[in-house]
Amino acid sequence: MAEIVCVGTGEAFDPELPNNSVLYRGKLSLLIDCGYAVPHAFWRVTRVGSLLDAIYLTHIHADHSFGLPALLLWMLEQGRSRPLEIIGGTGIGGFVKTLFELGYPGAHDKCYPIVPVELAPGQTLDRNGVRLSNAESRHSVRNLALRLDEDGSSYCHSGDGRPSDATRELFRGASLLGHECYYDARDSRSHAHLDEILTLADELEVSTLALLHLGRNEKARIAARVSERIATRAGGRVVIPKPGDVLEVA
Repeated sequence: MAEIVCVGTGEAFDPELPNNSVLYRGKLSLLIDCGYAVPHAFWRVTRVGSLLDAIYLTHIHADHSFGLPALLLWMLEQGRSRPLEIIGGTGIGGFVKTLFELGYPGAHDKCYPIVPVELAPGQTLDRNGVRLSNAESRHSVRNLALRLDEDGSSYCHSGDGRPSDATRELFRGASLLGHECYYDARDSRSHAHLDEILTLADELEVSTLALLHLGRNEKARIAARVSERIATRAGGRVVIPKPGDVLEVA
């Protein structure tokens, strides 16, 4: 059975939590997003440099990608030699090489094979018996939410952004949905709020909703409302995980 390890659950400027990132562990070992606060949190989960089969980037904002140079070079120093796929939208290869060179000039060309894989919206990939598909959310830059299907169960990860028609279809019937929830109730062009995410999860018959990337000034209000919802047993299961928590994809 696949599971999710919550490496980090915070937004860009949360003083208490590492950036939002999860490790999918099933037939495929996949890290989703790698912001600047993620490598140290990842090393608290594992010290095995060869663990990951791939890394998926939902988008290129710093809190979702700027940890890559440190993580990639650490894997090299840990003795990694097998290739590593980095999956993302169009142009992912050039972005990763440029970022790695900025962090550690010359290291990219001395590294184990880093293989960029572009996954455009509407396309799918099959890796080790896991199907990957994605869709674009409503965010300030292109953000490609991800769905992983394995043996009849599915994990969906929003990255950043408000739901779109495409992500709604992507998330439908998910076993576990990890969705950003930056606001309690405020409407925003590029971030989701609690009311719309709760409604979405219920309408799409999501089994478990995990709220991630809570706004640092909104966390207490969101947590209080979720506790009240749980107490009254209104709607489906909702959790607010912490770094290090493990959630089954079932």
